[in-house]
Amino acid sequence: MAEPGPAEPGRAAALEPSLRLSSERYLRERPEVAMLLRGLLRQLMLRRPRNVLEFAAEYFTDPELPQRIREQLETSRPPQ
Repeated sequence: MAEPGPAEPGRAAALEPSLRLSSERYLRERPEVAMLLRGLLRQLMLRRPRNVLEFAAEYFTDPELPQRIREQLETSRPPQ
């Protein structure tokens, strides 16, 4: 099977606004994604690991990460 070649410039440009909108909508509906990325970037800046990919793998496989994200979500929600 051949690997996909570069996208046609006109077609890629036409898809970009739609993709951007759907991506933005997805992220707005899922604040945990932003928290995950913010947390990773913060740790990268603080620790400055030599191997970023290995660090990211350890960050995302930390068994305590889901609980930390849940706690952040609970504290970031406005009171009802």
